[in-house]
Amino acid sequence: MVHSVPAGNNLIDSINTFIPIDWQIATGDTYPVGNFVGQVSAKADKGCNGSVDTLTPGNLINQALGPTNPSQAEWLATIDGTWQMLFVVDQTTQPREWQIEVTLANASMPANMCAPEELTVTIFGSSSPAGGMVIANPTHANTYTWDDGLLSFGGSQVVFVSDNAVIGTDTDADGWANTVDNCPTLANPDQLNTDGDSLGDACDPDDDNDGFSDVVEMAAGTNSLVSCGPNAWPADINNDAFSDIADISALTGVFGQSLPPAPARYNVAPDPPDTFVDITDVSRLTGLFGQRCS
Repeated sequence: MVHSVPAGNNLIDSINTFIPIDWQIATGDTYPVGNFVGQVSAKADKGCNGSVDTLTPGNLINQALGPTNPSQAEWLATIDGTWQMLFVVDQTTQPREWQIEVTLANASMPANMCAPEELTVTIFGSSSPAGGMVIANPTHANTYTWDDGLLSFGGSQVVFVSDNAVIGTDTDADGWANTVDNCPTLANPDQLNTDGDSLGDACDPDDDNDGFSDVVEMAAGTNSLVSCGPNAWPADINNDAFSDIADISALTGVFGQSLPPAPARYNVAPDPPDTFVDITDVSRLTGLFGQRCS
């Protein structure tokens, strides 16, 4: 975040930054006290001689939670060795924006400091030096609006600005960024994933992970979302939870027949099935001989 006042104005006195609720800031007691949560850097006319100087940046250090309001985190940065800035993070679980208030301690401000002034605040995400999460991108791809309010000493400069941050590419426009979408190229806003693997049902060729694709199960008439049970596992024709000689015997009884008159339930191979009960179906079952579904 970058805040600035032009030449001829008083320096920044306070800043309020309103962050979209979708951004979640880790609560103060989960991030180590004394560790860095970000960095603050600044440029200003030090000496009030018309030149712009780059001040020594300061680390934004997490403070202990205050006993009067433990819902607020406090972060302290010291710029140019003495100029203190206290960031108060107003945390909430309510459906409203987060708020970061910044107060520049006037007593610690270096002498003869003038505008123009530029203040840059960087808040770490998961790449913070301590490895703890401070603020993370939301999981949903979207355009998020940040609002800022700035007040200079004496109120001579009051600025309210908004800025947008675009998070993530959402190829299928289902509201989930590609990086977290379990079907990034096929819209599935419910993110349903029956078998719990890396692919959502919308793009998973085998939703129940039973070794038979959804295409095969649709042709055979078995349930592609259930891996075991009545008419759930294509290899278990007689529904006893085993693939054994009884299942192979059922196939050999109609061996060589096309569908119909042979039952579609017996046509389990290849993928997609070939509408015949033949050696491909027998071979598929013999490869699973003696196995149990679960």
